[in-house]
Amino acid sequence: MRWAQEPHVPNDGDRVAWSEVSLDLERDEPVSNIMVASARGDDEPRRFSEGPHDTTPAWAPDGQFLAFVSADPGPPAVHLAPLDGGAPVKVETPGPVRWYNWSPGGDRLVLVVNIGGRGAETDKAAERNAPRAIRGTFNRLDGAGWLDGRDHLFVYDVSRRSLRQISSGDYNHAQPSWSPDGSSIVFVSDRSRSRDDRAEKGDLWVVASTGGRARRLVGDLGGAAFPTFSPDGRHVAFSGLLGAEQQAGRDNRLFIVRSDGVGDVEKLVPGLDRPVAFTLSSKPFAWLSDDELLFTVVEAGTIGIRRARFGERLGRAIVSGDAQVNGLSVGGGDGRRILSYASAWVDSPAEILCLDLAKRSGRPLQVSHAGRELTRSVELLKTERLQTKSADGLDVEYFVIRPKTGRAKPKSPAPPLFLEIHGGPSLYNPISELFPYYQVLAAAGYLVTLPNPRGSIGYGEQFTKQVRGDWAGKDFQDLMTCADDVIERGMADNLRQFVGGYSYGGFMSAWTVGQTTRFLAAAVGAPVVNLASMFGTSDANTYFADALTGDPWSSPAGLASRSPVSFVRNVGTPVFLYVYDGDLRCPPGQADEFFIGLKWFGKDVEYIRYPGGSHFSYFPMAGAPSQTEDRMRRVLDFLGRHGGLTAERP
Repeated sequence: MRWAQEPHVPNDGDRVAWSEVSLDLERDEPVSNIMVASARGDDEPRRFSEGPHDTTPAWAPDGQFLAFVSADPGPPAVHLAPLDGGAPVKVETPGPVRWYNWSPGGDRLVLVVNIGGRGAETDKAAERNAPRAIRGTFNRLDGAGWLDGRDHLFVYDVSRRSLRQISSGDYNHAQPSWSPDGSSIVFVSDRSRSRDDRAEKGDLWVVASTGGRARRLVGDLGGAAFPTFSPDGRHVAFSGLLGAEQQAGRDNRLFIVRSDGVGDVEKLVPGLDRPVAFTLSSKPFAWLSDDELLFTVVEAGTIGIRRARFGERLGRAIVSGDAQVNGLSVGGGDGRRILSYASAWVDSPAEILCLDLAKRSGRPLQVSHAGRELTRSVELLKTERLQTKSADGLDVEYFVIRPKTGRAKPKSPAPPLFLEIHGGPSLYNPISELFPYYQVLAAAGYLVTLPNPRGSIGYGEQFTKQVRGDWAGKDFQDLMTCADDVIERGMADNLRQFVGGYSYGGFMSAWTVGQTTRFLAAAVGAPVVNLASMFGTSDANTYFADALTGDPWSSPAGLASRSPVSFVRNVGTPVFLYVYDGDLRCPPGQADEFFIGLKWFGKDVEYIRYPGGSHFSYFPMAGAPSQTEDRMRRVLDFLGRHGGLTAERP
């Protein structure tokens, strides 16, 4: 099983590079390498790097190098592979690299490097045992661990192989990008006194590429990301929120500001009530011209691409339909304008596609073949989109995956229902990265039901905001309504209902079994069960005060009334509970509390803790393959022992 991501097109638009993830069973981990192919789709992709941990490819604008980040051996570092031949050159830095970006001329790189942090390994016992001073409430990050040191900006001269730090101070710096003339760099940084107490606040700053005093461009932003100069250098585009306070339930949007700081920040496509898609490494937008951009949009369970000029209220769709785009890149020359993007869906692993925007009736060309072996050997089942009305009349949408055995004959029994609740709550179903889990459940004979209750994104900001301060309220009604609807349609067996979810989905499935006995069994992953203790132990601690509109001191009774652990005495549903030891987002202590409470009251519960990992190890392409397979088998076995079905090897 392979997964293509992080496409990048060079200035000439002839080729495309991307990273490709696969599962190494001997190493028992995901591995990745860089792939390259023609943007015309007329050749077989070739393996450009050996891996095992190579990501984030980017062509040099002058065509001399293909850069990528490699984390083996040692911490992440940028490597420059000369395109005229020769071994890649490692860019030596004083710490791990968090981000990099080519200068317009291809002669320099700007890098974000962590300095002053504690090394992961040391031979000196005193260093291993040294105490750690905690700076603020935002002191750890899931997948990264303790946030030691500071992230600073460095400029690397390619020809001289020299590195120079251009930022200073006790601040972090993120996601720098060059001005078209190479004289300035725009970046994100929170330089307020509370910078170590908030994860999602940052201002935009501009500094000379030679260093010096930085100028604040835009202040008081929430989740600011990917600041990028327009081709003429007059504007900067970025994603995020205007106003850092009260971020829960608000849609991430795309904004434009003049690079000289004159005038107001303007929202691109102000009439489009949909968020820009969140990505971890690839930008969710790209400039097409001085006043036009391409950008990803979350729309009712899908992620498409739109294009818009300044002043347009909606823009127009370029890529749409049942697919989820994750990252895009634009390049081109000789009358061609190539858009490359990664696209996946429940029945299709992520692939890289290229579209010539200069052709009015052009069709996307698939240039990668990451999922070819899987799709040739395994039948992946398709989704259906359905809609119902919740108890208060609100329209709620959900998706289903019918098992191959589902109602094949008029009198055959309907398949059992598995209600899979997504995380977030500001996410959506389906999540294409989870397609193996959905497909395993469907292959075992379950009607997989994927609801998007209020709180989900892609249905308008007002829909998303309705869950703020009301976790386990009307969202719970929405979930039960979707389960009712699919049964009323005759698609699932009323007597065989099951529920599960992870993260916020773990919270909702843990809440569900404390409120109803309609489900025969539940698979509860990385749950939030105690909203008070979650506030003090999660890396997202202060987020909960925003999302729940209260904290353990101002609203102790309110938080307890919506905490699943308060209702363990009522649970009549057998629970399969699991968590990863390294999870800092929904820490194992939450699952521990639920397990102890269930055992204390004599409930039927099985509890599995997976060593290592992080919150995102739940995704099949991010976790240890042995743990992913074990979890899927244990879920099927648990369901089968409590009135469900089993499969020999789905």
